[in-house]
Amino acid sequence: MIQKLYDILIPKSFRLIFIELINRIKSLPLKRTILHYYSHKKYNYIDSIILEALEYIKHYGIHSFPYTWQKKYKYRKVKVLNDKSVGLFYTFLDGKPLYFKKSLKIWDVKRRFNFLSIEQDNFSPHKYLTSDFDVNSDDIIADIGAAEGNFSLSIVEKVKKIYLFEAEDGWIEALYKTFEPWKDKVEIVNAFVSDKIGEKIITLNDFFRNKQDKPTFLKIDVEGAEKSVLDGASEILNNSNLKVALCTYHNENDFDLLSEFMWQNHFKIIPSDGYLLVTQEPYFRKVLIRCTKVVN
Repeated sequence: MIQKLYDILIPKSFRLIFIELINRIKSLPLKRTILHYYSHKKYNYIDSIILEALEYIKHYGIHSFPYTWQKKYKYRKVKVLNDKSVGLFYTFLDGKPLYFKKSLKIWDVKRRFNFLSIEQDNFSPHKYLTSDFDVNSDDIIADIGAAEGNFSLSIVEKVKKIYLFEAEDGWIEALYKTFEPWKDKVEIVNAFVSDKIGEKIITLNDFFRNKQDKPTFLKIDVEGAEKSVLDGASEILNNSNLKVALCTYHNENDFDLLSEFMWQNHFKIIPSDGYLLVTQEPYFRKVLIRCTKVVN
C-alpha cells in the first residue's frame, strides 16, 4: 500500500533524482579514499591522465570513466521504443535498431545504452576501433562477449561476416532481432568461449577448424576470461592478418599478463589512452590493447 502510494504521489523523474542523490552520497567514502590514496604519492610518479581523472573525481565524484568528455551523455535523453510484436525495448545506434533483453526495464535500457555510448566515444579508453585500427570490407569478425551486440551492429555494414558469441541466454533473442536484417552475414553462437570444450563451452580453435571463413578480427570482452579465450585460440592467433581488440581491465594483472601473452605470439601492441576507475587499489586500470600481427 505504501509503495503504491509512493509511486502515485512521487513522479518517476523525482524518484530517479533521489536515487542518484543517494548513490552519490554512498560513493563519498570511496571518493575520499581514492583522493587520500593518491595524495600520498608523489605526482611525478602519476601520469597526466590519472591526474586529470583525480581532478574530475575531486569536482564531480565517482564515475567509471572519470573524464569530463563523458558528461555530455545524459541517460534521461536516450529515446527508448517498445517493439510490442516481440516484447523488447530497443534504441537506435547509428540509425539501426539495437534490442535489449526482456529482463531490463526502460530506465535500465536508458542507462545501459548511455554507458555503451560512453564506452565507445572517440575519447574513451574502451573504444575498440580507431582511425588507425579499423575493420574493412574483407574482414571476418569474431565478437566474443557480444552482450547487446553494439560493437557488431556498428560495423555490420562494413565487413564480410560476423560471428557473435554470447553465453548469456537472455541476450540471444534480442541479438536475433537486432541482426535480423543481416542474417545472411551474421551467425549467433550461444556458448561460452574458453580453452576447453563442454556443455555450451567451446574453443575458437574447434569452432573455426572446419570453417572456410577464418576470423581476421577478434573483439574479446568476456568479464575476466580473456586469457582462457586466447589459450583456446592458438590456431587462430597464427593468422598473419589478424587484429585483436582485447580488454585488460577485468582482473588486476590482466594488462601485463595479456600484453606479454600477445607479444610472445608476435603481435604489435598499442594500449588505449586513459583508465577505468575500479574500487580496489590502485583504482585505475588500463582498459584495452589493440593488437596487430607482426609478420616476420
